[in-house]
Amino acid sequence: MLYVLARAQFDLAGDVFGWQLSRGGGLFVDCHEGFAADFDGDVEGAMDWAERIIGTRQDWRHTHADGPERWLADGDRAAAGTDVLRSIEPGTLLVAVGPGASGKRRSRPRPGSSPSVSTPCASRSEVTRGDQSVTPAAVVEQHILLEKHLSEGTTLYLDSTNVEVSVRAELVEQARRHGRPIVAVCFLPHLDTCRARNSARPPNRRVPDDVLAWQHSLALAATPKALIGEGFTAAHDLATPL
Repeated sequence: MLYVLARAQFDLAGDVFGWQLSRGGGLFVDCHEGFAADFDGDVEGAMDWAERIIGTRQDWRHTHADGPERWLADGDRAAAGTDVLRSIEPGTLLVAVGPGASGKRRSRPRPGSSPSVSTPCASRSEVTRGDQSVTPAAVVEQHILLEKHLSEGTTLYLDSTNVEVSVRAELVEQARRHGRPIVAVCFLPHLDTCRARNSARPPNRRVPDDVLAWQHSLALAATPKALIGEGFTAAHDLATPL
């Protein structure tokens, strides 16, 4: 089912106030008139809104052909369930990709399924951006754990954010060096959902709001298609409440 996202006009003066989502050759789905005055320029925010309605993340294609500017999505992407974490090849490096408070730790493999190690660490950029729950020592610890378990052939699940391309490139390189498959599991609830969960955390585990928004924007770009292009063996969107 083809979805079409386009800027919409809601008054006689022709001013742009928001966005409209349609499907199947023009069938109206929904519109949003309550955005900020300049929200018509926030394409990423509009895609986020549309995906909440569709129910899964989409690979949007931009076009000007035969009409006004719009973004198209096929709507046929199915989100994976947590079973994907229990049906992986032994020795796989499983990499969670998602902002803070997106459910990465809750979805880690359970005892009795594939062996796993949870490493709640993050990148150096997150340290510098003010996440006080992350330290440089934790980044080093994650690297040491990776080397140990990859060399032993242990299935490893990393529940750090891994939203930066440079961080993921290092992980892909490490997995390849040890001859291990590497699979990305993407977590991306709506930003408001992450914020609500984050606010319920203990103070020492809360991510600053600007850091959380930064993580979320990077995670939006980490589609399974993009991750495969980075060198991941496979990539899955995990079904999470939007």
